[in-house]
Parts: sequence; C-alpha cells; structure tokens
Amino acid sequence: MKRLLLAMSLALSLSACGFHLQDGASIPAALTGMQVEGSGPAGGSLAQAVARALERDGNYQQKTGPVLHIDNAGISQRVISISPASGAALEFLNTLRADISVVGADGKTLLPPQPLLLENSFSFNSASPLATTEQQNAAQRTMLRQAAQQILARVLNSPRFREAKP
Repeated sequence: MKRLLLAMSLALSLSACGFHLQDGASIPAALTGMQVEGSGPAGGSLAQAVARALERDGNYQQKTGPVLHIDNAGISQRVISISPASGAALEFLNTLRADISVVGADGKTLLPPQPLLLENSFSFNSASPLATTEQQNAAQRTMLRQAAQQILARVLNSPRFREAKP
C-alpha cells in the first residue's frame, strides 16, 4: 500500500511538469515554426505532446516550417512483478519506442533519424479494475510528457542547432 501511495504521489508531482526552454532561450531560427508529425500507434499522441510543449514556449507550427518526424511510435506494457500469494500483477514496465528526425522546409535533413527509448516502471494492485485503467492511463500520459521533453532536448541540444542559437 505504501508503494502504491508513493507511486501515485510521484505520478501526480510529475504530471505538473512540462518542458520549458532553459533560461527563456528561444528556438533556433532554423527550427522556428516547426511542425510535428507522428506515425505508429502512439505517434499522434506523442506528436500532440511535443506540439503542446513547443507552443508553451511560443513556437507555433507553420506550414512553411521544418518538420519533426516521430515515426513508428508505440507504447508497450509488460508485467515485471507478480504477487506470490495472490498471483496478481503488482509491477509493470511501460516502454515507449520511436524514431525521430527533423527535415527542413527545403526537404534537407536537419537531424538524421535516431531511436528514442523511454522506460517507466509503476506499480498498483491489478485486482482493483477501476483503479487499474486510470492508473495505466496516467502512467502513459506521464510517459508521453517525458518523451516530449526528451525529444525536444535532443533536437535543441543537437550540435547543429546549438551553434545556430543567437
């Protein structure tokens, strides 16, 4: 029960965090107006999370902007711990996989395709079906926000764009 409460409080505290550029820095000129496109089972949700993070920092998508591709995005879940007494699943591992790349408005590759892997473990009592669905959804929303942060950090910290910052 203590682990459940700890996991839930951690999830709630993480849900309030969002990606913000450090020290009010701006998006490099080469990425201004960046569009975000996603494919795969979780591609649309992940693309929306990235687009929201960009909008919070003042970057709104433009049809003439570069395109951040999030391809083959998917979230899988597996059981990593089972109660010996009840046989109920206690701990789970969510894994998000995707490939990211950035293509300029002129069609030139700005960031070559690279894999993204994010794993989060969480626990809850799987014998309580009402809590199970909401906890799984909350864990996946948290994972999407974390993945959006990782994607933007990776893109903005790419040597090509670090040099281009004003």
